[in-house]
Amino acid sequence: MGAVRHGIDPHGGNVETYIDITRRGAQLYQLRSLADQVLATFDLDSAAALVRKMSGLLSASSRMPRMTGAELATDFLERMKGPKKPEYIPWGIPSADRMAYAELGDLILLGGYASAGKTLLSILMALGQAKRYRVGYYTLETKPEKMADRIFAHLAGVPMDKIKTRDFGEGDWARIAQAASDYATRCPFDIIRAAGSNVDDIAADAVARGYQIVYVDYLQLIEAPGIRPGDRYATVTAVSRGLKLFAQSTGTAVVALAQLSRPDKVGRDKRPVPPSMASFRESGQIEQDADLAFLLWSSEQENNQARRVLKLAKNKEGRKFRVELDFDGATQTMTEVIPGTLPVAAKCADVGRAAKRKNRAMRDQRTFDELPIDTDNPFEEGDHET
Repeated sequence: MGAVRHGIDPHGGNVETYIDITRRGAQLYQLRSLADQVLATFDLDSAAALVRKMSGLLSASSRMPRMTGAELATDFLERMKGPKKPEYIPWGIPSADRMAYAELGDLILLGGYASAGKTLLSILMALGQAKRYRVGYYTLETKPEKMADRIFAHLAGVPMDKIKTRDFGEGDWARIAQAASDYATRCPFDIIRAAGSNVDDIAADAVARGYQIVYVDYLQLIEAPGIRPGDRYATVTAVSRGLKLFAQSTGTAVVALAQLSRPDKVGRDKRPVPPSMASFRESGQIEQDADLAFLLWSSEQENNQARRVLKLAKNKEGRKFRVELDFDGATQTMTEVIPGTLPVAAKCADVGRAAKRKNRAMRDQRTFDELPIDTDNPFEEGDHET
């Protein structure tokens, strides 16, 4: 019936077209059936589950695209000789922008030791990406208000302690107002409080909102329905596989933050042992699923203002690298260190030492001029009128 209605003769060269029409018709029927169930239900959880099924059904049509060998070769040659160079996801870290060829549809990990600054680094990355892509940030741990404090401390250059105490000085409000305007117009991204969510919840919301890049902070807090409570290995494995499927099936870049296992020991110089891909907690599946994986840690365990170390530990289509980042907690900034430069604290110390040297030099150069002899000097011995 479908073939007659669309004027298609299901023979010979039209077989593939006929199959596609039949498949699309069946898909539409299933969507209508699910939509009818949504209209009939009075339970929000049931309705949400049905909507997730509809979202999955829509993405299923592009889940298994097929290319013949000839098509693949032709497509490759066309891409290579095309005038437009490929665009990759920017990270705001020069080394990463040069060597991490991340694209939409990839699963990217950002792992870090506790308090290393992975949430801050992810915020800075999202700010840069939001200039070009639609970004959604799903936070399962940090309140959006706390993230906003970090965002505007960075954009305005106003120290965090001023923002926390509302103790603003002259000029602070002007910088804050400009930062708010810049964020709203140039690099906005949505922050979604997602505590208690599972992968299906996040995927359905992201598809509905049209996000191209999704951040999840952090992976080990995502729930996995159907897994026995307490089985962390199975839970994290299921979450990792779910995020990978979400990224691949929808063409969404998923950046998942993850806690790294604490190092068993610390070196003699009090520096923490550098992490590796094996440092991802609970499941080896995480490292298997990732297209790229960043690792972040502090260069000095007991110094909160120490430089951070960022390593691209897994890169399926490019080189690995390791760089140091200057960390300024006051203005929530991380900047890649150019070899030979000093960290922020050292720069401040150098400025202070230079000022002291200048003051000392000025003091050593002071001179005292004697009064001329013919001047009426009241402190000079002799006869004076009273």
